[in-house]
Amino acid sequence: MSTFISNIPIWVLPLFIVLFIVGLRASKDRSVPILLIYLLPLLGLLTLRNINSLAPPIWLWAFAAVTYSSGIAIGMQLQHGWIVARNAQFAKVKGEWTTMTAMMIVFAAGFVNGFLSATMPALTQTAVFLTGFVAINCLASGQFLGRAFTTLRTPVSQS
Repeated sequence: MSTFISNIPIWVLPLFIVLFIVGLRASKDRSVPILLIYLLPLLGLLTLRNINSLAPPIWLWAFAAVTYSSGIAIGMQLQHGWIVARNAQFAKVKGEWTTMTAMMIVFAAGFVNGFLSATMPALTQTAVFLTGFVAINCLASGQFLGRAFTTLRTPVSQS
């Protein structure tokens, strides 16, 4: 067990804490800086990094594009129900647990990918693992971009 813990990169715990705090805040009605909504899709970079580390076959990238696009559509739909108002710098949004769930999925998937790549690399090359891993990751991370698109398209109120 100590070997397992000692092999975890130092940046993993601070990243987990930041994501957890942001997720908890998302469960309450709040005003969110527009910049934060626009930066959350960068979690998709973690997804790309995780997929690329699996040395994926070319078909998997096409599958990733389709599931990421589906995640965008889901995020756009969800954000319509959550956004209350928007001004130039902030969006007033309803509390929800999807943000926490999606961030923890992306985080945990990266963690599981690293663990399985080190301990059971043959498993990470099976079609079942690859498609499941990509679908879960891309749906979770894609919804952040959909939410950013919806926020961008929401009319800015003058008050």
